[in-house]
Amino acid sequence: MLLVPLAWLLRRLLDVIGRGEMLVLFGVVVALGPGYAAFEAVGISGDLGALIVGLLFATHSRAIEMSKALFSVKELFLIGFFLLIGMGAAPTWTDAGLAVLLCIVLLPLAFVGFVWLGRLFGLRNRTAIRTGLVLSNFSEFSIIVAAFGVSAGLLAAHWLTVVTIAVALGMVASSIANAHGLRLITALTWLPAQEISRLQPADRPIDTSGSDVVVLGMGRVGRAAYERLVDEGGLRVLGIDNDRAVITRLEADGLNVLEGDATDLEFWSRLVSGGFVRTVVLAMAFHGSNAFALERLHEAGFDGRVVAVAQHPDQVVHLSARGVHGVLNIYAGAGHALAGLAMGAEDAEGRSRDG
Repeated sequence: MLLVPLAWLLRRLLDVIGRGEMLVLFGVVVALGPGYAAFEAVGISGDLGALIVGLLFATHSRAIEMSKALFSVKELFLIGFFLLIGMGAAPTWTDAGLAVLLCIVLLPLAFVGFVWLGRLFGLRNRTAIRTGLVLSNFSEFSIIVAAFGVSAGLLAAHWLTVVTIAVALGMVASSIANAHGLRLITALTWLPAQEISRLQPADRPIDTSGSDVVVLGMGRVGRAAYERLVDEGGLRVLGIDNDRAVITRLEADGLNVLEGDATDLEFWSRLVSGGFVRTVVLAMAFHGSNAFALERLHEAGFDGRVVAVAQHPDQVVHLSARGVHGVLNIYAGAGHALAGLAMGAEDAEGRSRDG
């Protein structure tokens, strides 16, 4: 019961705690202190306590930030867990064969099941297939279940080794499959398309009709480009970003923005089909994302003007060679602008002395 007032206090503390190491330290201390140690002190599982404390922070505005900060710690514990399980017994060829058989039989069934569920809940084929690829592996929690089964006498001891090998193989298979996800989506084009009216609103194609310019990536650079195109160019601009938090903030400021994924092939075909867009601005933070978007534009037959940002000279050369009409090195551009300000300040100071 002490968690009720303590949770309020800890949430207030998280509001003012710093970033970086302080955030990581806060998350670890809360999980091990009020979580694990406090529950163990009263005879309740410390694992359950850590889980409950984590749930108490789930609705906090900084929950995602803390989760990302603790990701490396979680991965370290996960590796330790696998090593602990793996040192329990040496696998045999029979164990390895059973693990391979589990992957061959169960992973395709899981993939088909997730794709079917995705379509049932109003996802497009592309989204359902990519979701199925991501989810079609054996979670490390299956090792925990197997370990419990062995300790309870429900499973033979060698099944823990089999499940552990299957989990590792499943993760490898999932990584390979996701790397070739777009090819698999193309190969499964025979799946009947979903009616737009039955799709989830967030998964419906994006209509760019009525826009002169589309800005992909509405970070600081993309927003600055958007505002200048509207204020000085008088153009109808549509901003696209895949971050829901960014979209919500920009919508509150009155900008015309939509949530979209630059790796969505159907998004690109809809982008061009409107016939109004004359210019596309590639302002995403990563060069690979801009290059991928550029390829999709070429494949869709877009014949308008494309401009992009880059961070390094080789990226400028790469984008220019791929047909981008204008590439801005944001660091070089910032340096030129800064030098201009400096020269302006020198001129003003010189005129002041002359006066």
